[in-house]
Amino acid sequence: MKKILLYNSGGGLGDSIQLFDLILSLQNHFKSSELFYLGAHANHFQGKLKEFNINIKTLDLNLKYFGFRWWHILLTKKRFNDQNLEKMDLIIDLQSKLRNTIILNKIPHDHF
Repeated sequence: MKKILLYNSGGGLGDSIQLFDLILSLQNHFKSSELFYLGAHANHFQGKLKEFNINIKTLDLNLKYFGFRWWHILLTKKRFNDQNLEKMDLIIDLQSKLRNTIILNKIPHDHF
């Protein structure tokens, strides 16, 4: 696994804090992998929580409130391809809305 994407639609501080153990475990197990974060809101690991030194890059698709609008399905793959990342090896969907999952699945990947 070289590229792992975590999708968290909630995106609040509390939601991000609950991900500490998961992210640290993934970083420990997949030491040479790049971890990316996609959420409906800002990546708090690069903002308000940066003092905890949890390194996870933001996947910025320039879609405000990603997954919460049906029309995102039309732009997701193109916006991802614009990032020149080829594909994700693994996408971990941390939410339960079917619409968001369908849209997220448009991101090129090997495992979902």
